[in-house]
Amino acid sequence: MQESKDDTMVPGKATGVIKQLKRLAGGLMVLLPVAYAGNIHQLLNISVYDVQLLALVLTLALSAGFLIMAEHTQKRLLKAADFACAALTFCVGLYVSLYYPMISMEAPYLPIWLIATSVVLFGALIFNLPSSAGIGILSVVLIFLAYGLFGHLVPGELQSRETTLSELVVYLAIDANGMLGTALKVAVIIVIPFLLFGQLLARCGAADFFNDIALAGMGRFRGGPAKVAVTASGLFGSISGSAVGNVVGTGVVTIPMMKRAGFTPAYAASVEAVASTGGQLVPPVMGAAAFIMADFIGVDYSTVMMAALPSALLYYLAIFINVDLYAAKRNIRSVEASQIPSGWYSLKQGWHFLIPFLILFYALFALNMRPERAAVLAVLTLLVVSLIFGYRGRRIALGDIWSVVSSAGGAASGLIIVCAAAGLIIGVLNISGLAFNLTLHIINASGENVFLLALITALISIVLGMGMPTVGVYILLATLVAPALVEVGIPVISAHLFVFYFGLLSMVTPPVALASFAAANIAGAGAWSTSIAAMRLAWPAYVVPFLFLFAPSLILEGSPLEVILALGSAILGIYMVTAGIVGYMHGIVSTWFRCLLLFGGLFLLIPADLFSGGFYTDIIGLAVLGFCIAYKYLCKNRSALPLA
Repeated sequence: MQESKDDTMVPGKATGVIKQLKRLAGGLMVLLPVAYAGNIHQLLNISVYDVQLLALVLTLALSAGFLIMAEHTQKRLLKAADFACAALTFCVGLYVSLYYPMISMEAPYLPIWLIATSVVLFGALIFNLPSSAGIGILSVVLIFLAYGLFGHLVPGELQSRETTLSELVVYLAIDANGMLGTALKVAVIIVIPFLLFGQLLARCGAADFFNDIALAGMGRFRGGPAKVAVTASGLFGSISGSAVGNVVGTGVVTIPMMKRAGFTPAYAASVEAVASTGGQLVPPVMGAAAFIMADFIGVDYSTVMMAALPSALLYYLAIFINVDLYAAKRNIRSVEASQIPSGWYSLKQGWHFLIPFLILFYALFALNMRPERAAVLAVLTLLVVSLIFGYRGRRIALGDIWSVVSSAGGAASGLIIVCAAAGLIIGVLNISGLAFNLTLHIINASGENVFLLALITALISIVLGMGMPTVGVYILLATLVAPALVEVGIPVISAHLFVFYFGLLSMVTPPVALASFAAANIAGAGAWSTSIAAMRLAWPAYVVPFLFLFAPSLILEGSPLEVILALGSAILGIYMVTAGIVGYMHGIVSTWFRCLLLFGGLFLLIPADLFSGGFYTDIIGLAVLGFCIAYKYLCKNRSALPLA
């Protein structure tokens, strides 16, 4: 009996060791990039190449992935096998990191030892993909790998040069254009410090502060619960940079609150899904894809952030208008006064959370500091103010810091693996020449018509984005389809923002709408009905990207007057189309009146410089809006309205 008892204790002890190793790997995944961003290696006079850091952090993420598998299995043999895979991956990856300069010199000669080393890292990545990123991105990676091996057998213009298996594996695992390429570099060096910033904000009570501010600011208006959800999700999404994570983090509070107020489960879930997805459009973080975009197109992150700001404002304004009109139509009131905290008290308790953001913006814009260093400065500032001040009796302690760091590592591991997988795709595109061929085929399919090309690109972006993380989607689209838009004269930043938007919309667009499905699960609503409601709610996001392709003023290119006129026209157009979709404008309106609103709104949304008519489209839209307002005003006191 005693022997049996000891046998049952061994797995428990092993699991405890695995947990500690996993936490250590997660902590190092964060501390190493943060130290690198803070130039600690230069202060210590240690020479480190970027790719050495990337190899080590990827190794830690892959090893942690195997440790997670070992932790979750109860069978000793599988646990031992997973642990052995983690140890082998760590040893091989550490060797590559330490001796990368020598290894890169030997790579063209394909020595047997290097092939074996590459197989270990390559295999570890493929094995970790399903659990870290899902079957969707694994399927895409395998398709591209198959093309890399057998593309020379494809007839016609898509035929690639012949590549041996050993050459392909070594190139993808070791070369800086493969797993250890740009996507991983941005994730490790830039995004991880921001992830730490977000995790620290969540731990020290900033999420509660933002939720209280949202309640205090929006709770007293009609449809207040939904407006609180939109505000809280936008604020929290700017920190988290994850649509599904945002839904789960804020939806558990906001969705039940909306349902209690009278919103249908599907509508409540769609509000949360759409607002959470838009969080990746909101500065200062905007999700990892925005940092990768800045690196791809060779501009400062602040340039991307400012270009995306008008469209983000239009996105959230459209949601607010929809929620307000929907609440008015269904007579949904504000949040109960007893549930609304004092805005002044909340601000007095949490004012210090604003200081790190001010520091971040000052470092980015005034000092023109690199994003990762600005993030480290913001983290240090937040750490200091959080140790000094608390929020509603909640204060972070020194002992909590390691827990925050390791948690950030856990959140970063999936991103690291996704970016490494995206590097595999980019590597195949480079070695095969597919990216250039595909760009030509997309342009030819559109007949070089810019609008048709944009429409084809949007459809490809949504289809490729289904079931994939936003980072993986953007990297794939930026490599495959964005160059086609650039080739026909679209500005580079407009083209990349276009595919970024439509890749992001795959989160709420059926059949695979991850954010909608997560929100539907919380709300107890149907997944499809939630996705359809989300598409109706997020309709401007399907239109606005086309606008800034043809109206550069919507990405802040042009004179201040042009920007103001373009934004004003877009806002009025969004209001009219949303009123037409909801069926409410100072009262319930009839079908013909809704059609009139849709007609006028679309004319206002058409960019003035798209046709030779200039601002004539805006004049028509304004005339329709004036007629609608006058008609409603004249009829409002009559008992039998044709509009009611």
